[in-house]
Amino acid sequence: GEGHNSCAAALEEECRNQNIPCDTEDALRFISPEVSRFISNWHVRIYRHAPGLFRVGYRAAEDHPAQFHEGSALYRYLTQGAEKLCGFIAGSGYDTVICTHTFAALMVSEVVKTHLPNLKTCFIATDYTASPSCDRMRLDTCVIPDAALTELFVKNGVSPDTIAPLGIPVRAELYSCLPVQEAKKAVGLDPSHRHLLMMTGSMGCGPMEEITQLLANSLPAEYDVTVACSSNRQLLRRMRRKFADRPNIHICGYISDVSVMMDSADLFLTKPGGISTTEAMVKGLPMVLVNVVGGCETPNLEFFVSHGGAATADTPEAIAALCKRLLEQDEERLIMRQSLLAMHKTPAAQAICDCLGTWGINRTAAWDSNDKQGGHKHDDRNIGQL
Repeated sequence: GEGHNSCAAALEEECRNQNIPCDTEDALRFISPEVSRFISNWHVRIYRHAPGLFRVGYRAAEDHPAQFHEGSALYRYLTQGAEKLCGFIAGSGYDTVICTHTFAALMVSEVVKTHLPNLKTCFIATDYTASPSCDRMRLDTCVIPDAALTELFVKNGVSPDTIAPLGIPVRAELYSCLPVQEAKKAVGLDPSHRHLLMMTGSMGCGPMEEITQLLANSLPAEYDVTVACSSNRQLLRRMRRKFADRPNIHICGYISDVSVMMDSADLFLTKPGGISTTEAMVKGLPMVLVNVVGGCETPNLEFFVSHGGAATADTPEAIAALCKRLLEQDEERLIMRQSLLAMHKTPAAQAICDCLGTWGINRTAAWDSNDKQGGHKHDDRNIGQL
């Protein structure tokens, strides 16, 4: 999922800002490039075309945690690249490895156990829940999204001494906000119009087309709807044809400046991915959440609905009606916005980087001027991310 990559990119950006050498790698490639492509491609296909299958698989993982235990077929499969990964970490001189996915965390746990016991390690949870296999991770630090989730992670086998409730890293640009009317002008919208932004993940999944049709039929012309189909090119082509005669329905692929587009929105319709919901929280952007995939996204939905920053409904018709009502209710959206902003603390990437020094990182490692990042001069910390 792109959320794990986005989390890593946000943390790498902050490392660069603090002059900490940092690389990001695909953990699965240490098993083999073919395995990486296979898992990633099927993940996208299942999310986009058979979300129910993902839901069933995630529930099975929750109900049968033994499949992640040492000696299990899945554990052996996921950790078969540990030897190669170990050589890469040691050969590159990394002090610390940070994992943004549980598969990577299992691989690094095996590396620490068998070869590099002094390596400093960290896992960043990118959902508002304790994912299956977190009890099998043997890393120094487990960064969780919110202190309210501490008990849940402990209950699921994470040592309380390792938990750091620092949040989920998102890109620094999202912490800068334009006034809504100015942002609407910047994205080509009438500042007096209400604006609904719809984004359902990097894969463009869920009943986007059906919901857009319902909104097009029910919203007045002075209500704009922007739909981001992201990497789903078939959906993009189909929806552009279908809504070509609707001037207030704007269909696009990837949005080049998500931060400004979110600033221009009065309401955000999205699936409850950990990164998407965190980005909206940072922006104070009220959400309507569509529980397309389930699995780890259901706790995300429950977290933000329970905290007052989001609302949800069960059917496309009910979702469209909810969006219309919230667009009409300025006071209700303001309450949701205030709830989200009250949850927001220090930017997570900054908080994590600030803590790196307290995690006992070897401060003698350095990169010379010929390193592949273009010449960091003998800095005191050297970070790898997976």
